[in-house]
Amino acid sequence: MLLLTLLWAVPLLLLTTKIFLPWFDAVVPLAHCHEYLGINGLTLVIYGVLVGLPASLVIVVVLLEGRRSWRTWRLGQFPLPGEKVLRPTRYVYGRRARLRPALFFMVVLLVCGLSAQGWVWAGNLLPKLTPDLSVCFSGIAR
Repeated sequence: MLLLTLLWAVPLLLLTTKIFLPWFDAVVPLAHCHEYLGINGLTLVIYGVLVGLPASLVIVVVLLEGRRSWRTWRLGQFPLPGEKVLRPTRYVYGRRARLRPALFFMVVLLVCGLSAQGWVWAGNLLPKLTPDLSVCFSGIAR
């Protein structure tokens, strides 16, 4: 399981640090100069960071762990029947078994709330920003 996770996590980490972050650092200072599908680039950056990042975290975590937590909650048993474990493990039933999925779903709700709060923060932040438009006309922002 660890090896399987490393097979996708390490390339994703390398892709993020070597390609995405340098690109993002170059795009952000000039984002206000461009429009994408009729939306200002600065608006996309602000909403992407404050709303999109927490929302994408929720999506990824739910895709990876949601089904297992839901089944654990529904059955009231941990580990799940037929689930492979690294060492002999006693089954836990009832309330104690539902504690882990309850914490998982509370964290998911918390991050969803953070994304919703990010929407409010972005809405309040955008009118206060005054981007330097002279950068757009200097020939640098092409």
